[in-house]
Amino acid sequence: MGSSTMNALFGGLSSWTGKLPVLGDLTTIGMPDADSAMAEVVDSHYAFINIVNVIFFVPIVILLVYFCWRYRKPPGEKAESDVSHNTPLEITWTVIPMILVVIMFTIGFRAYNEMHAAPADAYTIHVNAQQWSWSFAYPEGFTSDYDPGAFDDPDNPKKRVVVDPTAGLHLPPGVPIRMMMTSSDVLHSFFIPEFRVKMDIVPGKISSLWFEPKVPEGPEAKQYWLLCTEYCGTSHSEMQSTVWVHPTWESFNAWKQKATSYDDSKTWEEWGEILYRRKGCAQCHSIEAAAPGSWTGPTWDGLWGKTAAEHQVHIGGPDGPMEGIAMTGEAGEEYLLESIRQPNAKIVVGYGAAMPLKKLTDEEILYLIAYIKTLGKEGE
Repeated sequence: MGSSTMNALFGGLSSWTGKLPVLGDLTTIGMPDADSAMAEVVDSHYAFINIVNVIFFVPIVILLVYFCWRYRKPPGEKAESDVSHNTPLEITWTVIPMILVVIMFTIGFRAYNEMHAAPADAYTIHVNAQQWSWSFAYPEGFTSDYDPGAFDDPDNPKKRVVVDPTAGLHLPPGVPIRMMMTSSDVLHSFFIPEFRVKMDIVPGKISSLWFEPKVPEGPEAKQYWLLCTEYCGTSHSEMQSTVWVHPTWESFNAWKQKATSYDDSKTWEEWGEILYRRKGCAQCHSIEAAAPGSWTGPTWDGLWGKTAAEHQVHIGGPDGPMEGIAMTGEAGEEYLLESIRQPNAKIVVGYGAAMPLKKLTDEEILYLIAYIKTLGKEGE
């Protein structure tokens, strides 16, 4: 089937489903808003498939029930059959569904290929996935951390709300966006429901897709959620991030300026608390009292101020020799610095070597250490 024929066929189907508002709405009921050009393509195809299913399913079920009633036999009487071979009928019910299935496959395959062939002028963002966080590297040379949100809404405890609007995946308006994605550890999957895009991120490979979000109406950026949809370990369900689509390039550039600086409006401890969420620390380390082994990593609650006897670690790995390290003064600060830069150099007794290497600047590490101190037995 030629490209021009395919375009005409797909355009005709999209127009047809668009002229069936009742059926079209029913077939996409419960789905999130379609907020990208690709979402409209996916929804049209989805509506077409569901409409065809209904057209076949309803009469078949009606006939099935009618024939069961019409040709029923009285209790105790043996059922008989005098069905004969009908070649035209069998060809008809084979060829028509086959043609419809080929059309569905062709449209879907074409859309799938288009989703991977990004335009030459696409704005490319490198997405890195790792247990259990995201990071987003922009072509201007800076990286944005993720914002997993929190269940902090007192009126709706089950609703996840934004914690840090500066973090997350931020997108400029009116241009195609290409996601170039890699994984640092296990299989993950990139999914933004409103954009109808989903792609597995396989370790050792580069995955990519593209989309063009709709430009938000009004002066404010519109917020969505990025989800991981492949089970990737203990905190898989928490591997989410905010996504923001800016209404103007001025808004996007203003965000970049704010996201790349640590101003004096906050203390070191406050920046440390923000980084605790941005850098994924919150996925493995509790800041409240927690039983040993109940989290992937040891709790930060009461960590600062522990004596050497209270803070035992294995040197060089979980099976290495044990040593006590006092979490006070320079010794405690050096231990925290080393644990961030070389996560497996010293492992707290009772835990495994699960922490990935995090890319933090010296400034960010100092902020985190200052925050950890506020959670300890004593402050400095």
